[in-house]
Amino acid sequence: MIKVNKPPFILLAVLIITALFVGGVFIYSLITTLLSIILLSYLSGRSIYKNLVNILWKNNDKVQVGDKVKIELEFYNSGIFPIPYFKVKTNFSKRLTGEPEHDLVYSIMPASKTIIGKEFVCKNKGIYQIGYAEVEFGDAMGIFKWKKTFEAEVSLYVYPKLHHLKSLNIPFRQNFGTVPVNHSAYEDFASVRDIRKYNTGDSFKKIHWKLTAHKGEFFVKNLELNATADINIFWDLYHKNYIDEFSDEIEELGAECSVSIIRYALNNNMSVSLYAKGQNAIRLSGTGIARYPEFLDQITKAEVIGDTQVWDLVKKESQKLNLGATDIVVTPQIDDVALDVLLGFKAKGIEFTVIYLCSSKEPVNSNVEALKQRGIMVNTLSPVDDVRSVLGGS
Repeated sequence: MIKVNKPPFILLAVLIITALFVGGVFIYSLITTLLSIILLSYLSGRSIYKNLVNILWKNNDKVQVGDKVKIELEFYNSGIFPIPYFKVKTNFSKRLTGEPEHDLVYSIMPASKTIIGKEFVCKNKGIYQIGYAEVEFGDAMGIFKWKKTFEAEVSLYVYPKLHHLKSLNIPFRQNFGTVPVNHSAYEDFASVRDIRKYNTGDSFKKIHWKLTAHKGEFFVKNLELNATADINIFWDLYHKNYIDEFSDEIEELGAECSVSIIRYALNNNMSVSLYAKGQNAIRLSGTGIARYPEFLDQITKAEVIGDTQVWDLVKKESQKLNLGATDIVVTPQIDDVALDVLLGFKAKGIEFTVIYLCSSKEPVNSNVEALKQRGIMVNTLSPVDDVRSVLGGS
């Protein structure tokens, strides 16, 4: 892209008109000199545009909120003309760095390079495309301005801050992990306690066929009785709940809570399901710590641009919930609708634990107190609180 400074061309037009009426060696020499300057300026700019190269370096591809990242932009002028000035604009958003972006001005001699270093602390989770740089430069006479855009597919993954919890301050409706129970509905066919002779009425599914064939009489397996705890997490991404000056901090807080609870649960062999509705619906379930990266990626990508209230999501998904599961809602909004939904589920025997996200300056929410009085657990969490202490990890 080229921008032209008009005054030199206006001067050229005036000189040409003057030469037509007056003539003279001096006028023609001025025209020749000005044309040469314009042509040289154009050719030098075109050469610079062709020979300006950009390389981006970063010290890490994947970090978490609060980590420091160092990025270097290297510009190399491989041509024969110097660049008297060039202005660099990047797309390091304020959401990533916490600072407004400023244009940077530099110059480069022929066959030389300039390295622009930027170091910042990551402020918010997300996947950021940082391979974009727009360079605007001009010639020494200021006649032409050129713009060149560099677009490389370079991503920086900023994950939510993870709090390693030692325990969880949430009442489980089941014991966590794989635990012994007393009901035959939880028989685990992968875990054999002992073997005994067949009795009338024993299930044929329990017959130990190899031993039966060897002994010539029926033997059956006594199985362990195990149950696995389930946790359902509903994360509120409704856009109207994140519109005040603390919205970014509250969003980060919700993500931190979610990933910390999920990692704790998966690390203790719990079965976890995550439900959320941002731009796309999130319905992810898994057991075992190996599944944690999937949850982490989904939470990192999610944005608070959803059009569905979390309480509508809870009602929609409630028909699929295990009645013995532990249900958690992470939300910055507890209004009259939330009160009705939670009390309605409590009357049906389904109790939710609510993690209420709020700013430290927010007034007391009367609905929070109403829920606590009716026996529904509400953990209030603000950006100034210690997440581990509130969730029970300290």
